[in-house]
Amino acid sequence: MSDRYIEKALLFFVIASLLLHVGIFAVLYYYPQSPPPKTKEPVYIDLQPTPEPVQPRTPPQQNETRRRSEQQVRVPREMAPRGDAARDSQAPQRPQQSQRQAPAAEPQADAHRQTTPIAPGSSAASLLKPKSQSSQQPAKAQLFPGAGRMAQLEESYRRKYENDIAEGDTRFLNSDDIQFGSFLRRFEGAVYGVWRYPQEAAMRGIEGITPVRITFNRRGEITNIQQLESSGAKILDEEVVRTLRAIGPVGGFPKGYEKDEFHLIAFFQYGGAKRALR
Repeated sequence: MSDRYIEKALLFFVIASLLLHVGIFAVLYYYPQSPPPKTKEPVYIDLQPTPEPVQPRTPPQQNETRRRSEQQVRVPREMAPRGDAARDSQAPQRPQQSQRQAPAAEPQADAHRQTTPIAPGSSAASLLKPKSQSSQQPAKAQLFPGAGRMAQLEESYRRKYENDIAEGDTRFLNSDDIQFGSFLRRFEGAVYGVWRYPQEAAMRGIEGITPVRITFNRRGEITNIQQLESSGAKILDEEVVRTLRAIGPVGGFPKGYEKDEFHLIAFFQYGGAKRALR
């Protein structure tokens, strides 16, 4: 074979290969592509309980009352016994002996009650013996003094401790001191924020007044609590001390006050399930 023939064959093979590739590329380019499959959206089904069938309401059946007898029966007529006018006109005579003896029986019974001795120490003697109220009255007056008694107690406490006020560094809470007016109002507001009437005392109606002397430093902190008197109930006194220990500083002293400590006498009053600071 000559070289020319080989060149022609090779050229023909190259051209055929090129046409084949071009045809395949054209087919792939112009062939319609299938659209991508659509994703199915989920279908939500609302399941609701089927209502129960409504049954028709049947009227209540009334039981028929049977008659005792279908036939009318004649009942014999009742007749009262015939009376006697002469006998009925006479009033019955009551026995007089019973009337005479009945009043005499009561004095004998009373005499028996009076003359019957009661053995000392017996259960009957303890029941008939009047209870002494002297031991109960002081406790009741102490725990339940009443509004008038509490006002008298407060006034007596003020007269008792008025000498301390004269020293100059002690005040009553409800004093008209202009210098410490703002300080005392801050203290009063702080007390009412944490002070409570004990529930047990309120339910039992326990009332009283607890006077205390409170010492403050210049920062308004409570440094000492002195209970001057007892209200008569430990639960009330303990609540006052707890309240004073729970409050924080109430602010500094007025600028014109040069001492390092300030003393305050306050009356914590419990009465009628209410509390009052005076």
